[in-house]
Amino acid sequence: MTEGALDSTTFEPARLAALDDPYPVYKSLHLTGRSAIQTASGITCVIGYATADGVLRDGRFRSGPIAERFHKLLPSGPARDELSHRINYLDGEDHTRVRGLVQRAFTPARVRDLRPFVESKAEELLDAAVEDRADNATIDMRASFAHPLPSLVISEMLGVPLTDRDRLTEWTEAVTPLLGVEIPEGKIDRALDASRDFAAYAAELLEGRRRQPGNDLLTAMVEVTDGHERLSREELLSLVVTLYSAGHRTTRDLFCNGLLSLLRHPEQYAAIVADSSLVPGAINEFLRFETPTQYVARVPVIDVEIAGGSFTALIPALILLAAANRDPARFSEPDRFDIRRAEGASLSFASGPHHCLGAALARMESEVMLSAITRRWPRLALAEPAPRWWSSGPFRGVDQLWVQVE
Repeated sequence: MTEGALDSTTFEPARLAALDDPYPVYKSLHLTGRSAIQTASGITCVIGYATADGVLRDGRFRSGPIAERFHKLLPSGPARDELSHRINYLDGEDHTRVRGLVQRAFTPARVRDLRPFVESKAEELLDAAVEDRADNATIDMRASFAHPLPSLVISEMLGVPLTDRDRLTEWTEAVTPLLGVEIPEGKIDRALDASRDFAAYAAELLEGRRRQPGNDLLTAMVEVTDGHERLSREELLSLVVTLYSAGHRTTRDLFCNGLLSLLRHPEQYAAIVADSSLVPGAINEFLRFETPTQYVARVPVIDVEIAGGSFTALIPALILLAAANRDPARFSEPDRFDIRRAEGASLSFASGPHHCLGAALARMESEVMLSAITRRWPRLALAEPAPRWWSSGPFRGVDQLWVQVE
């Protein structure tokens, strides 16, 4: 579907997945001058940065009703159990307790200590990509580098055997359609099967750590306590799936989406080659310009007026992170890619109490990946101008990213 088939008068978020490029649609929404719009189907979509940030930080908006949706839509079993216990969909005391316990295990020191491992694996993958390439000197950066590296890292963090990473990433990809505005009927059975398989695998992992603790994040989560508070079995199972899924897919798409934009601006790629201190700013712009997670949902428990937006109690609100990241009221020339942009953070990791737990890890991995390729290939270029995009649930990324190396 082309962007012309969807505008501010016909916009429905469920149709975003069919678009090759949703950003012209977001631009048309911003041209309405509103910070939030009501769709014909009754969903309130937040498009303004200030309103989105306000909603994400406001305790009157809850995530728990999203879990209730899964109870209604899904049959009893591992998928419903896992999604209803996800930290993303916990509110109040439950969210504070679980997040507090996980943060004790998911520390900045663990991320810092992982960096040498990430740097080593990045070089190994690039070496292998060079060896495996065809005579035409092109490499699919997604398949050879950006896809395997985050899965290797999260496997290392959790203490998952690296030989299992392919089937775990396959399961996480199969489950993602369940997270969308509408669940594609043809993908439900595969998603339910993948949830069952992953739940059984995670249960075996947890039991193994209880019998034989290791020096990994999974053991830390099993053992972490705060007084009498511990993570329940259901919470642990859900966290394993959530951390593996988010730790793999989101980082991959963050890097590939951003690298595509960077290579479309070769002068900015050359600037990083000349000055590696630009790498962190480039990752910030990767996140803003081609947001890997397009939206998240919240439900107001009472009528709310906030930052120019009006919200009716119990009517779901979809926060379009990708649209907020291109809000002209927040970012100057928002459709311009600029690694030197200094206008504050995007909302790609959300904000408020549900700010992404793995944000520091995703940034670190992306910085390592970008540093590695700019050192190795100072004249890297796109081998195809318009790669294919994929979309599943709220997630969007390039399907392949072929580059020309020298």
